[in-house]
Amino acid sequence: MAELHSLESLEALYADLVALSENKLSSLERLGVELDAHLGDFKNLLDKKPRNEQSRKSLASGKLDISGDEYTINEEFQQGALQLADELDLDELDAAGIFLEAQAETDASGRPALTNSIIRFHQRRKYLLDCISLVLQLSADVNQDDQLRADLQGIVNSIAEPGETRIRYTQRCLSCMSDIKAWLQRLAEKLSGASVLGQLQQAELLVMVEYQRNSLVKQHESLALILLYLIKESHSLVADFDQVLEIMRKADKYDNLLVHYFPPLAAFISRFGGVDGNLNDARALNEKVFRQEDEKPWTLPFVHAAFRAWWLAEYSGWYGENHDSAVPESQIQSESAERTQQFEAALKDGAFDFILSLSADVKPTDWYDPARHGLRQYLQRKAPVLISDSVPFSDVFHEVLMESVETFVESFITNLPDALRKLRQDEDEQRQVSPSHEHDPDLEKFVVIISYAYDGRPKAALEGFWDAPDGALIGFVHWTSRRASTPLVSAFCEMLQAISADDECATAAHHFLLDEGAQPSGKIRRTTSLTWTQIFKELTYYSSRIRDIPALTQGQTYRPGKPQADPFELEPEVPIMLECYLRLITRLCSESTEARTFLAQHQSFHITELLFQLASSAIPSRLRACAFTTLRSLLTQKTKEAGEYLWAALDVWISGGYSPGSAMPKASSSSLTTAAASMGGILKGLASGFEEPNAFVKLLHALVAPYHDDTGLSDDLPFPENLGISTRQPGIDPYIDFVLGQIFGPRASEDDEPIQQRLLQLSCLDFIATCLDTFNEDLVIFASQSNIVVDAAIRASSLQNYVLLHPFSRVMEWMFNDKVMAALFAAVHQDSADVARAEPDSPMILCLLRGIHVINSILELQPTYLDIMRPLIKSIPNYRRTPISNAAFGSFEDGVLNHLVIFSDLGRYCGSGHSELVLSSLELLEKLSTSPKLSPSPSSGVGRGSDKNKALAALDDDAETISKFLRSELESPLDINLGADSLPTYIIKVQILDFLNACLRAAPGQPTIAHLLLGFRCDKNSLSTAADGSFARSVSLFHAILNMVLNMPMSQDGLDNSLWLVTLNYKALQVLKQLWSSPISSLLTMTEMQAHDAFSLLFVKETIVEPGTLWDGLNVADPTFTSSPSATCLSDFLGRRSLVLQYLSAQLRQVARSHSPSLKERMFETLLGSTTVDGGEKFEHFTIFDLFDFMENEFDTPPKPPQLTWFKDVDVHACLEEYDDLSSAYDLTKAEELLLLRRAELVHSKRLENEQDKAIVNNEAQALLQWMAQDNQIKVLNTCRVKVLQSWVQLTLLMIESGDFDSTARTSFVLKCLQTIMPRTESDLDAGSEAMELARLAKALIFSLDFGSDSFKQGDIGDLVSDRLFHLFQVSLRAIITLGAKVELKAMYYDISYRYLAGMSDVTGISGVHRRHNIQTIKVAGDRLIEVVCDDAHAGEPTCRIAALLVLGALVKLGRQENSKYMIESLSRLNFVVILVDGIQHISNDLQETSVEDIGMQLSYCHAKLAVLLQVSQTRLGAVAVLNSGLFHSVKISGLFTTDPDLGVDIVGPDAVNKHYQLLIAVMRVICAAVLSRGSQNQQTLEQGRRFLSENRLSILAVLKKSAGLGNASGTSQQSIDDLSSSFMLLMTMTGFLDFEEQTHEKKQAKVFTAFA
Repeated sequence: MAELHSLESLEALYADLVALSENKLSSLERLGVELDAHLGDFKNLLDKKPRNEQSRKSLASGKLDISGDEYTINEEFQQGALQLADELDLDELDAAGIFLEAQAETDASGRPALTNSIIRFHQRRKYLLDCISLVLQLSADVNQDDQLRADLQGIVNSIAEPGETRIRYTQRCLSCMSDIKAWLQRLAEKLSGASVLGQLQQAELLVMVEYQRNSLVKQHESLALILLYLIKESHSLVADFDQVLEIMRKADKYDNLLVHYFPPLAAFISRFGGVDGNLNDARALNEKVFRQEDEKPWTLPFVHAAFRAWWLAEYSGWYGENHDSAVPESQIQSESAERTQQFEAALKDGAFDFILSLSADVKPTDWYDPARHGLRQYLQRKAPVLISDSVPFSDVFHEVLMESVETFVESFITNLPDALRKLRQDEDEQRQVSPSHEHDPDLEKFVVIISYAYDGRPKAALEGFWDAPDGALIGFVHWTSRRASTPLVSAFCEMLQAISADDECATAAHHFLLDEGAQPSGKIRRTTSLTWTQIFKELTYYSSRIRDIPALTQGQTYRPGKPQADPFELEPEVPIMLECYLRLITRLCSESTEARTFLAQHQSFHITELLFQLASSAIPSRLRACAFTTLRSLLTQKTKEAGEYLWAALDVWISGGYSPGSAMPKASSSSLTTAAASMGGILKGLASGFEEPNAFVKLLHALVAPYHDDTGLSDDLPFPENLGISTRQPGIDPYIDFVLGQIFGPRASEDDEPIQQRLLQLSCLDFIATCLDTFNEDLVIFASQSNIVVDAAIRASSLQNYVLLHPFSRVMEWMFNDKVMAALFAAVHQDSADVARAEPDSPMILCLLRGIHVINSILELQPTYLDIMRPLIKSIPNYRRTPISNAAFGSFEDGVLNHLVIFSDLGRYCGSGHSELVLSSLELLEKLSTSPKLSPSPSSGVGRGSDKNKALAALDDDAETISKFLRSELESPLDINLGADSLPTYIIKVQILDFLNACLRAAPGQPTIAHLLLGFRCDKNSLSTAADGSFARSVSLFHAILNMVLNMPMSQDGLDNSLWLVTLNYKALQVLKQLWSSPISSLLTMTEMQAHDAFSLLFVKETIVEPGTLWDGLNVADPTFTSSPSATCLSDFLGRRSLVLQYLSAQLRQVARSHSPSLKERMFETLLGSTTVDGGEKFEHFTIFDLFDFMENEFDTPPKPPQLTWFKDVDVHACLEEYDDLSSAYDLTKAEELLLLRRAELVHSKRLENEQDKAIVNNEAQALLQWMAQDNQIKVLNTCRVKVLQSWVQLTLLMIESGDFDSTARTSFVLKCLQTIMPRTESDLDAGSEAMELARLAKALIFSLDFGSDSFKQGDIGDLVSDRLFHLFQVSLRAIITLGAKVELKAMYYDISYRYLAGMSDVTGISGVHRRHNIQTIKVAGDRLIEVVCDDAHAGEPTCRIAALLVLGALVKLGRQENSKYMIESLSRLNFVVILVDGIQHISNDLQETSVEDIGMQLSYCHAKLAVLLQVSQTRLGAVAVLNSGLFHSVKISGLFTTDPDLGVDIVGPDAVNKHYQLLIAVMRVICAAVLSRGSQNQQTLEQGRRFLSENRLSILAVLKKSAGLGNASGTSQQSIDDLSSSFMLLMTMTGFLDFEEQTHEKKQAKVFTAFA
């Protein structure tokens, strides 16, 4: 928690007070504690102790005590603290405390400690004042809860009570305001002195002085607001009023500080001079006010005049209808006349001029309104000029000042009716006596003051005017509108449009003009007031008079400024009046549907025609601009009918159809050349100046904007498809060429007034953005990839016409023009300091936003344009466009290369404080940074400049500054009251992380701007860190992200995992993952993370998933879970868990490779549930096995798609993110568009004629979209769960591989792993990827065991091991039976089964029970198991065949060990022995047909089959089966032993001869085993063996010779020869071959000799 009284604690209090004002506060108790803690700060206000000699001496001692903590400070710190004390005139010890607080920020921000200290000092003051202001404001809010409001009022009373000094709080506020004024003066003198001394080049000095000046002005404004609220709550005295008057009397310049006093001044006047006070006191004050007029003159007379007028307006309320009867009537009348005279004197001194300036000057100056500015210039003759100041007035101050002006207006109208009537009477008389003489239009000024007071405040206008039919204000409206002069009509129209700022007010104003408005009670109906009829008549009359001026000759163009000589000598006020009429019509049409419909459908007054007539006449440019603006207002909530009508009228006008002398209106009948010349001349005339081009471009923007009833499909053209077809190629290309080719491109380099240029840029960018945004490229995709007939579904006549005529393609064509591109980049290139000072809704910020958006859109849509649109347009023979000159670039990125400063600009905008701009800048920076053309991978060539990363080079100088901006955004706290709703702070953090991730992913293994911003130093192909850089000091962006990962919790309350927290942590960890997994950054990243103990922190702080865990408010068991954001929360959590486990694996692997046994031991301890903290203390926690918790949640497949009738035949493959891959997610935006197209197709085919069918279609579409969304969520959840399982398995495998376990520990670890995974392994056999991962781990576990270790013989643990392994074996057998074609997974379970059987057969200490269990398990599995294994062994995939044969061999061996005939009998029954034996005769052929790369696998298969035969042959029954299957015959047919290896073998590839011998050995072992198992008594078998030996006598003899060293043994190992020789000798011995041969030989000899006997 922030330390009491610190800046951070005030920030937290301010956030809570703002949340309370917006009804978003999460904890009233917390707010109460904060208010109590800061009550003393509120009372102290801005008190500060001045410099003190004693404090200076204490500081020099080298010791500093802060809140009981003692610090030793060095000389550098002392000097810094003293410099701060001198700068702020602050007590040295207090300055040292601030200086100490600022140290933490100094390294991170890169600013000097002194600068940070000054900033903190002023920030604390500003937050303190804002908190006090909010407390006062909330305490006066009648809408607050009564108890809460009472508590706040108690705090206010406590604050306002005079303290020990007995100085009132209001006096202290005024004193602080005076101090600030003096401080500002000192700063100005400091700057002046620096200028004299030539120090203005010191940027830090200028920045610091400017910051202090801005902050002090804002503090002054806050104090004025506090003073205002105190006065309203009666916490002030007359003496305070006198003090304010004295300050204002001495004021010598009209600046922000003077303006700040006016709301309190108005409050004082209302309190002490108004009817709510005391009459006697008010009269005394009145005498005093006017008595001092001569005694103490004011420095600024117009300020004094405004005060007097304000005072008289309030004070005169005492003498109205409800005046005190104690005052004689004669006195009342005389005093009334006196007040009227006094008021007139005030007006002569400039009262209304100043109040009008005051009302206008507090509004932002960025939005230049030429017509309003012109009216004000016309009315004000002696307007004071506000001193230019870069500190704008706040919205709150503007509102309270306008409320004060509003009070003045109502008071003047109510309390000084005589003065008001006299104003009008005097002006009328002056105009009658001397029409040409300029008179002072005070009444018009007052009316315009009203317009400023109520402009943009529709609620106040509604309550003050339209909802009070008997009120003084609406009465004033009626009175003013009657028989008004031309200037008064102008001012009246300005007022009326100001009080019509929403639909309700505008409609009421429309009724007023219809002569149907509310009438004051008891008054006769008005007959000479301003009405629509009068407006129509005057517009028509003056339009006709202007039109009678001789037309411009062909080729002349319209010029801005004054028109040509007017022979009819219109009154100078007439153009202004016409402007005001049009502005009024514009406002009413923009806000009121009823007024807009009335004007559009009026039977006799055709406004569109009249406006185009005006526009084609010789009128001032400002009036023509007003005409365009009014035309634009007619397009509010634009319908297709209105839009096409106005397009047609515009096209007629632009072709000269409305010019004087032409028939009106009609399409041009002139030749195409004449029409083109007319169009070119008129457009050229509109291209100069500001008002006309700006208004015309805005009109075009409204015309190309989507229709109000657009469904979001953007499938229509915003103009008639045949527009201009009679005179040119149909479409709006000439208008696009005008906006981009004559305005946007060329005007960017002109030295126009900055505000006007920016507004013009904004208008053009709005037009460009709309043209790009309203093109739907998906329609082209759907036409080729879906079964929707797009031509029949869209509102355009055809898809071809849509593509050809849509403004998108022409705008994109212009985007490659050099001037347009230069103008676009100029629009987004602004000084970052100016951007930071600008208001969020200022033209500068909006222009930047729109420009960045346009560039983003271009980059997104460029492939569509270049690859589809441009070739398509060129392929149509009859469609020819005017080529665009200077289309200098082949792609937009080529143009970016000429404006690389955009990288720096976008980065600096991230520090502007404008959230929307930050987001847009990051989005564009991401696109540019990941562009292959701007960030190419280095080629293998040397010294090729084209391969240089342009983005990296462009940011090199500004990287540190931009990195600080990004780090500041990442470290900025989220509003605890709002969480993820604390937009946009949260979204900015997400966007920063997304940007970094995208950069790192786009160029893996290469330096990118992400590395540069993260704090690394980018070399050509590697990364490093500077010794004194931010990375080395742990204040880099990398460390901010690391801190977020290590310290950010997953939930706010420890119970409910919050989506926003989980997502932020996940995205931050993704950035780190990109870094630790990339070769160029892995070492630096892993080392730094290890230095911050990331391994232990990440593991220990991991959240364990339990059955009741909530995910963003919902449990997994909730039926709505997968269709809610909670599913995203869980998927992000799983993704994050996967990355945590991956990091643990990576760090453990690195430590294992580095041979750091002690560190590895600590890591293993942590993973197994025990961590040693600083000090050597251990604490227990969960283990790696507990992190298997993620497998507990089940995500079933989504319900079947809804029953569809209207959409059942729609092909949704086009909506898949990867076309035709059903496992990929649906693009819901495309899906919605596709369904909208289908619905449109049904509508166009008239199949949806009744409302019931429409409702069914909408319901089906909604149900289908919901199903797709749910399906997406489940796919993501399942994918994330597989990823985290893979990561968990990988970590576990790494622990098995790298762990230094003894036999018992390894066995225990394996047992724990098996205990963890077996339930899921058994239940997830059909779960695809999950089953594969679990089987992979189970296989690794069983293969890691030493079955011969003592742990298998240790009583209970031995039994436990046997039980766990036996369970795994059972599951494996079931998997083998049930998995079917899942070959890879089945092979895993074959391996597990084989290892179990082979291992258990070697265990000598295990009881016979388990062995019986083993063979019994085989029998229980039934014949089906043996059948499946035999099938896989014979006809399965290669890896599966071998694994199955190994299992068969192990099973046969197991049967032999247990004296069971089951396996032999089963194999014989299935004829599998015959198959194996028969396979021997095909070995040679199979090897010959096998490719070289597959020889190894084929040999393994042969050896596996022979190994099974060997096991079978080792039993008597098996030997019988083998021999009866024709073993010797198969061997003879195979020809294996008849082949002479020295002459070549059937095996190809290296070591072929040795492999051949190994094969012979395997066959001989089978033969020997069979013969040996049959026994010496089986003469038939012995005879077969002797025959085999006899038939292969030569090859046997060759082997025996080689074994004896008599032959050439090249190509094979001696061991192989010896083994084969031994096999032959064994067979000879068993068969008695030598004896038999000898006997046979003797018989032959005897027989021969006998014959000769």
